[in-house]
Amino acid sequence: MKEKIKRLIIGLSTIVLIIIMLIYVDINEIIRNFQHLSIYGILIFILIYTITFLLRTIRLKQIIHGLDLDASYLTLLGSYGVGWGVNELTPGKIGDLVRIEILNEKEKQIGLSKSIFVIAIERIIDLLILFGIVCFSLFFMYLNNIQGITDLNLDFYIIFSAFLLFGGTILLIILIFKTNWILKIFEKISSKLRNLLERFLKNFLEGIKDFRKHKKKIANVLFLSIPVWFFETLTLVLIFFLTGYSEVNIMIIILAQIVTFFTKTFPITPGGWIVSENAGALLILIFYPSIPNNSILSLFILDHFLRIGYILIFGICSALWLNFHYKSIILKKVKSKYNTNL
Repeated sequence: MKEKIKRLIIGLSTIVLIIIMLIYVDINEIIRNFQHLSIYGILIFILIYTITFLLRTIRLKQIIHGLDLDASYLTLLGSYGVGWGVNELTPGKIGDLVRIEILNEKEKQIGLSKSIFVIAIERIIDLLILFGIVCFSLFFMYLNNIQGITDLNLDFYIIFSAFLLFGGTILLIILIFKTNWILKIFEKISSKLRNLLERFLKNFLEGIKDFRKHKKKIANVLFLSIPVWFFETLTLVLIFFLTGYSEVNIMIIILAQIVTFFTKTFPITPGGWIVSENAGALLILIFYPSIPNNSILSLFILDHFLRIGYILIFGICSALWLNFHYKSIILKKVKSKYNTNL
């Protein structure tokens, strides 16, 4: 009961904050931007986002093949629809637990433990690729002296951030391929810290031992991850250009969109609402202070509204064709095993 009350409070608070944000931005600004998109812009948006989910599905299939298992494309695609829909409506990435349960329920040969690993490795790879894209973007901006129209000298901050994230990328790669070595280092620092990390990685490590044997599958997964995230960021680029903000550099728009994805990785609010839009808008504002903040923010809100509209329709259709009922999920069982093994 306490958990339900907590979620209800978070949900109601999020709705109130969204209303306040819309009042600040001016809903008419969002409507005007929506009209600028036109029907063709909406169709292109749908096409881009559909390609993203299709690529994600193909990539997930490769991860499963890397474990010498198999799963239906329809099940995998449908799991995204249901899982993403739940994530937009609830805090705490419950949608990932839903996706685990869908794989466990619909693909019996995978089982619960392997389902957990599949989703975990997908998340780790996403973080790895996001770090990599941000590093490349920052280095590119530094080498090409992309500063937007700000009077601030951002070179130091750009190159510092690039090296910081490059270090994070290397650390993630080492964590995947040299896990025991990392654990030994943590043992020297703190045995308690080592035990916590080992507990987190327990199920992940069991799966990664099998997954690392399939070098070709790993290469395929990493290769597919690049277009996945390219299309993920392309929706915001489309909105900026169709609404008349073509002066904003594409690399900066991509960086801002990735910032919103990072904030959604550990969501405070359902779907990352409020936090993600403001974080992305703030990055654009640093480079383009002459553009009113509410105008920038309205574009991020529009992108989020279009995404959630697409995802909810996709989620409902997915639940119907999978004949999957949210109430049938044994969330406590999945969550308990998820926390224990990861």
